[in-house]
Amino acid sequence: MKKDLKEIEKIVSDLELNSQVQIREMLSNFLQTHLTRNKIDKFIGDYPTFIEPVHLEENVKIGDDVLLGPNVYIGKNSDIKDYVEISNSVLFDNVIIGENIKLDNCIIGKNALLSCENISVDNCVIVGNVRTKEELYK
Repeated sequence: MKKDLKEIEKIVSDLELNSQVQIREMLSNFLQTHLTRNKIDKFIGDYPTFIEPVHLEENVKIGDDVLLGPNVYIGKNSDIKDYVEISNSVLFDNVIIGENIKLDNCIIGKNALLSCENISVDNCVIVGNVRTKEELYK
């Protein structure tokens, strides 16, 4: 799993050289190959809803009324705020997702911040910080 995560991270870090098709295929491959069962034993939060499979690394904070799954991987020390829905997505380490955000079929790079509220994002790769909807669609 770690090897494939490193490969995805490498491809995401140089989006200019890698096609959307290649990124989509790698995400799909990773989700089908490695997310075959849950790993949700070490998270911080009250009563999130999980749809299998979901894989959470250590010290993941989950807010109120959060829906995770199916096919979600969240890296270490990430923080998912209230009213978030995430499906078919990979979030690397130290990611912060703001309130009332829906992610489907996304890759969120290491140390990224997505803090614009009330937004739905599909089929997207995000690296760095996004604080407004305008920044997201640049």
